[in-house]
Amino acid sequence: MEPHIGGDNGTLQNEASSKSVHNVASQSASGDFGADDLHQYVIALPGDEGVSNPANYEIVRQGCALGDEWVQAYPPPLSSYPARVIKTGNTFYDSFVHNITKVTGLRPLKTLARGRSGAIILAQDLHKINHYKESEYIPVVLKLNSSKPRRKAKVSVKTDMEDEMKILKELEHCNIVSWISNISYHGRFGIVMEFCENGNLEQLLRLHDARFLTEPVCRKYFKNIFDGLEYVHLQNIAHRDICTQNIFITSKNTLKIGDFGHAVYFFTGDPLLQEECGTVGFQAPEMVNKEPYNPRYADIWSLGCTLYLMSTGRLPLGVVPSDIKERASKEIQFPDKRVLNISMQLKEVIRGALAANPSLRFTLNRIKHADWMRDSKSNVQIGNFHLIRQPRKIREGEVEQVLKKRYEI
Repeated sequence: MEPHIGGDNGTLQNEASSKSVHNVASQSASGDFGADDLHQYVIALPGDEGVSNPANYEIVRQGCALGDEWVQAYPPPLSSYPARVIKTGNTFYDSFVHNITKVTGLRPLKTLARGRSGAIILAQDLHKINHYKESEYIPVVLKLNSSKPRRKAKVSVKTDMEDEMKILKELEHCNIVSWISNISYHGRFGIVMEFCENGNLEQLLRLHDARFLTEPVCRKYFKNIFDGLEYVHLQNIAHRDICTQNIFITSKNTLKIGDFGHAVYFFTGDPLLQEECGTVGFQAPEMVNKEPYNPRYADIWSLGCTLYLMSTGRLPLGVVPSDIKERASKEIQFPDKRVLNISMQLKEVIRGALAANPSLRFTLNRIKHADWMRDSKSNVQIGNFHLIRQPRKIREGEVEQVLKKRYEI
């Protein structure tokens, strides 16, 4: 497991012996310090491969010009999670989940979410027991199907899980939640997937008082979402439920598209779809109006809604169906520039993606080559990322104490 450091760019020197102390020279991100004047930190790293004792760590230490010491915290090993009763909200799975380790090789840790269509469980993958760090520090997600379908096909009834299993298995991209395996038990299905420990985009936005992101950070995140959706469309698949709840964030702050429960194959020349699905507020007007629609164009609308929400903190047309129908044909409005100054380049992308007429809506290729997407002038500061593992100061140095006293800080 590699350390993820916020603040300074430094190189870490690891020795074979555990609990050893090293002085490491590196350059500060600010560029204001010399070789002997560095902002430093102390990092706790997992021990040797195969060593299951969480107390066995390697310590990497750097001296600070101010005498500070910093510590880097990491999650506990998964084997240290206490045994607990897992409740899924489904009587079948509640009776089965205690025996799930023998059947699937997965050790359930806790329930992350549950609803009518199923439950999502955080689990430890014991198949990776020979790779200690993966087994102990990289959990997986087990998505269980309740057998209650959210939609019905015209020919036969299929659960979302069956569709999702087939589609997700075919996708492999750095901005798509990774499929690991499928499980089946007495006619019920489950998917084992990558766990994105930093939650989803909706949770990220809620952490901000203003509920929106600065434009450089917004661009950084949006490019991740765009790359994932572009790949999905190139595989002749439409997602049909792009929204902030279904955009997940990894420990390295990479955004990934997940929840393919509404996804369908759609090829050029296929008949338009009529089935309503998706999340309220992110649905395209043609879907809200119950008109036949091209699911790829509907995805682009949802992508535009996501970008608008990231940029302003609110949905472009609200969540009330009658309001959406009334406002869809009007020009997309933005907050007053005295309140929130949004660049014209960003407004161009949003308005293009949110064109009410699907035939006039920006294509993914048009969005990709927009000026706003191609702008690389603004550098995103590492501290702006969501839930990044920041070092924590554990001791003030003598020099810092003197300076604080002198300047009454």
